[in-house]
Amino acid sequence: MSNSLAYHVVVHALEGRAGWTPMARFASAVSHVIQGHLPYQRYHAAGMARSPKGSAPGVIERLVNDFLATDINPSYLLLSSFRREADVFVAFNAYNQSANLGVQTSLGGRGAGNVARGATRASRVAASDPDSCRHGTLAIVDTMLATTRANAAAPDGAPHRSLGTLALLLGIESSTAAEVAFVFESEGHLPISQLAGRLGCHQRTLERRLREAGMTAEALRQAARLVRAAHRLPSGDSLTMIAADEGFSDLAHMTRAFQAAAGMPPSLIRKLGKGQN
Repeated sequence: MSNSLAYHVVVHALEGRAGWTPMARFASAVSHVIQGHLPYQRYHAAGMARSPKGSAPGVIERLVNDFLATDINPSYLLLSSFRREADVFVAFNAYNQSANLGVQTSLGGRGAGNVARGATRASRVAASDPDSCRHGTLAIVDTMLATTRANAAAPDGAPHRSLGTLALLLGIESSTAAEVAFVFESEGHLPISQLAGRLGCHQRTLERRLREAGMTAEALRQAARLVRAAHRLPSGDSLTMIAADEGFSDLAHMTRAFQAAAGMPPSLIRKLGKGQN
């Protein structure tokens, strides 16, 4: 169990933490763009701790939806981009096979219906599989199917999601953290010293303000780089070009970053996004 993981949205939903400030939610989203998973032990403990009253599927689904609203991890950007429900099933199964998850979920079928009925769970750890953990995982699928239907009905498909749009959603667009995110997303991987000058302050002042918000400039830069690269994967640009343009040292570096962030390499995300599976 020690090296196994679980997706961060399900962990936070099962823990049911209350009282997060908008800035804390933003800091969490930034962190989970870079590392989209948390230890399986924490996921399992949260599932075991849910009381029968608090583990009803509807309760957990509402909590999952709350965290998905502020999720911009590359795996979420993929799953929320589809216009066909069958693509959600294919991509979700591929993610489970690629990521180092403690319990892998496999979905049967290729469209809407009773998702839970066609789902199977394969445990890779010597631990029980709490019902609440299963409910949390399948709630993501239900939400993604609903998102896919909304995308299909929208003329322009899925709305663009980024650190900047998240800051606007949370109402913190005037904060230092949001200003840093806006610069990195619009201009790419400029040095942090140059970033401070662009924002009209000293580097130490910038770093102090970000620390107070629970973030660092480097984390914001890494998160922005991953989100920018993720949005470019459906394009015709080569993965090598995307890696170079977005500030990765090489394609291997970008591949490792995506594997840690999304549980999938960029080549697989590109393939799934183009419906080539």
